[in-house]
Amino acid sequence: MRCAGWPQLVAALLLVAGCGTANTVSVTSPSPRPSSAAATPSSSPTPPAALCTPSNRCLAVVTLYGSDLMVVRDVTDINHPNTISTFQHDWPQFVNATTLSYVVNGTGLYRAPLSGSAGTLVARTGEEFATYVWSPNGDTAAYLAPTSTGMALHLVSGGQDRMVPGSIPALPTVGCEYDPCSGADTWDFRLAYSPNGAFISLVMSIAGANAFRLWSSDGALLMSSDSASRPMSTWSGTGFYFPDGKGIEVLRDGVTSGFLPAVAWIHPNASADGTGIVYETRDAQGWHHVSVVNTATQKVRELKKGRTRPVFLTARFIWYRGESSPGISNGKTYVYDLQEGTETGSIIEQLWDVWPHAA
Repeated sequence: MRCAGWPQLVAALLLVAGCGTANTVSVTSPSPRPSSAAATPSSSPTPPAALCTPSNRCLAVVTLYGSDLMVVRDVTDINHPNTISTFQHDWPQFVNATTLSYVVNGTGLYRAPLSGSAGTLVARTGEEFATYVWSPNGDTAAYLAPTSTGMALHLVSGGQDRMVPGSIPALPTVGCEYDPCSGADTWDFRLAYSPNGAFISLVMSIAGANAFRLWSSDGALLMSSDSASRPMSTWSGTGFYFPDGKGIEVLRDGVTSGFLPAVAWIHPNASADGTGIVYETRDAQGWHHVSVVNTATQKVRELKKGRTRPVFLTARFIWYRGESSPGISNGKTYVYDLQEGTETGSIIEQLWDVWPHAA
């Protein structure tokens, strides 16, 4: 695999894959709001289990082997998946169970029905648009765009594009020139909403460029650091999980506590039912191992050696890539059934996004 330049790098990091009639929008800047030390991730009722049913479909945006097209697949019945629509756009992401968003380079961010109908412009992002994410209720899009000094967070809701005050370091101009990529296990760039929609986090750790930001949903800055960037972090339930020198920590109710001592996980991904986080680790020989941890009991279950880039396809099934030797892809992907403890080959070459999102 070969990719070059930061736009391709950002896409790769967002993919978790290796080296995504126009409305008028206006741009305004909200007044700064004082931050509050108490306004940090807090507890709330656990969401119901994200079961795949005909009335609560499990969906995935994928690229299948042998095709360059992206397709929306209904994977409610994993043994009988079906294609809902086919399209070709950049950086697809589910807004909700009936709507997909995507980027048209040089134009902006769009949203459209899953049926493939014409999209509606959400934000004019320009050529160097960085990344975006939707709030859990689908009402607000948060995205990063370059400024003269770095990047800035934008919040788009109700046709209004508000630029949040505060500077964010610029993305470095670097790329992945060969496989395995030099930053495959260390580089991280992720903009994310907490599952309850109360917070927005940014993690950036790429080639010496570091940043961590935590905002409230209305853009008030709560935490900021350009040194402790908290790479390889993820939200699950009301907790923000991140590694440090002691292992994996969790920030909840304004308090940071230990979660998995002496673990250095890579590319964590939370489940849609809020009960688990799947991740990879690397052993002394360079092989990757995929494991799942129960967020309530902290019990860890190793699934496979020689597997990497795991993602919850549904709350029951995990999709990941294979290795032929330490750090080298074997060109195959697989699906692991957590209930049966079995692995099967997958026709999904690239998994872009799933619905429901992590809870």
